[in-house]
Amino acid sequence: MRKKYVSALIGVLTAVGMLAIAPLQAETLSNLFRKPGAIGDSLSQGFFGATVEKKTQDWAYPVLVSKQAGSNLSYNKLKGPYINLEDTLNGDCGVFCIAATIIGGNDSTVSTPTHAGITGADYTNALYTSGKCQDIRAKKWVKEWYWKKWYWYTYRWVEVADCQEPDKYHRFGLRDSGTQIQIMEKIQPSFIFGAVGANHVLCTALGTSLDCLDEARFNADIREAFHRLGNIASVRGGVVFTVPNVTAIAYLEKYTDPSGRANYSGLKAFYRSSVSSPAHVLDASEVATITGYLTRLNNLIREQAAAKGYAVMDAKVVFDDIAENGRAIQSASGWSPGNAQAMWPLPGKPGIFGLDGVHPNKYGHAVMANELIKVINAKYGVSIPAVSEYAAWYYDSLNRHPIDLKKWLSDSILGQVITFLINIFM
Repeated sequence: MRKKYVSALIGVLTAVGMLAIAPLQAETLSNLFRKPGAIGDSLSQGFFGATVEKKTQDWAYPVLVSKQAGSNLSYNKLKGPYINLEDTLNGDCGVFCIAATIIGGNDSTVSTPTHAGITGADYTNALYTSGKCQDIRAKKWVKEWYWKKWYWYTYRWVEVADCQEPDKYHRFGLRDSGTQIQIMEKIQPSFIFGAVGANHVLCTALGTSLDCLDEARFNADIREAFHRLGNIASVRGGVVFTVPNVTAIAYLEKYTDPSGRANYSGLKAFYRSSVSSPAHVLDASEVATITGYLTRLNNLIREQAAAKGYAVMDAKVVFDDIAENGRAIQSASGWSPGNAQAMWPLPGKPGIFGLDGVHPNKYGHAVMANELIKVINAKYGVSIPAVSEYAAWYYDSLNRHPIDLKKWLSDSILGQVITFLINIFM
C-alpha cells in the first residue's frame, strides 16, 4: 500500500513538474528573443548574386531564426547597389531597372535598426565603420585660424575627425545610426547574432591572393568586439558560427596549367576561361597558408563565443558535409527533388548557392537557419521550430528554374564578350 502511495505521489509530482517546465521553457525563449539584435556581413544582410534588396534581406538567416523564435528584426531595406543576376539573365530586370539597382538606395528606413549586418563587413568594420564614416577613429591635422591678438590673425594646427565616406552598403544599411557595435549598445538586445568573421579570410578566395590576410588585426578586433558585446547588460545569449573552407566554395574551381607551371595551377575564379598570371590562382602553397589561418581564426571564434556563453555552429563541418554528401530535400509526402549540392542550382541538381558561387540562395539561407536553430536549442534548452527546407526550396526561384551561368558565359555572345574582357583586363 505504501509503495502504491509513493508511486502515485511520484506520478503527481512528475505531472506537476512537466506542467511547470513547459511554460518555463516558453518564457525562456520569450526572454531570450525579447529583442534580438544582429551584427554581421553579407551572409546576415542577404547579399544575393550580386546585390542586396528587400526580398533577399527578408530571407536572410537572422530574420528567419528570429521569426521562428516568435520575434523579429528591423532593418533599413535596400534596393541595390549592383544587380540581381538571376532577374537580369531571366529578362525580369531591364535597362532602367539595372541602372536603378546599380545606383542603389533605400526601399524603406528605420530610425535605429536592430539588424545591423552589412555586406563586406568584418569585425573591424563592425567596430569602426558607420553609415557616415569609413573609420570613426580616423583623424587629420588642419589649420584653425584665430585672432591671437586683436591685430594678429594667425593659425594653429588642430586634430579633427577625418570622416571618409564609406561604401554604399554601409551608407544605406546603417545611415546615421552609428557602427554595428554602437547600434547594439544603443538598442540593448536580449540576443545577439554575432558572426562577422568570414571576410577576414574570404577575401583570399575572391581576390585569389594572400595580401588581405591580417591576423593581428583580426585577433585584436574580434576580442574588442566581444568585449563590447559582453558589456551589454541586457544580453541573455547569442550565436556565432565558424568560417567554412573558403577554398572549397563554388566561386573557385580547379585549374591545371597546360605548361605544368606550379604557380599557374591551383584554384581560379569560375568565370575565368584561362590563367595568364600567378595572381589569377591560389596555388597549393597559398591554399595551405589559408587553411592554417582559417584553423586559427575558427579556434579564436570558438574561444570568444565560449567566454560569453554563446552557442556556436560549426559552419565548416556543415559545409564540408554538404560538399561531400549533399543535403536531402524532402516534402511531407516523401517526394524529393534530390540532394542539394554545394553549388548554385543546375537542371536536376538543387544547390545552396546563388549565381556568384559565394552567397546562399533562399533555400541555402533556410539550411543555415536550421543549423543555427539546432545549436541555439541545444545551448539554451529552448524549442525553436525548424524552417521548412522543402518549402524554401519550392519557393526559391533559382532552384526551381536554374540558370547555368558558366554555360551562358561560354555559349552566349554577350557571355563570350564578358569572358573575353575578364581574361584581358582582370
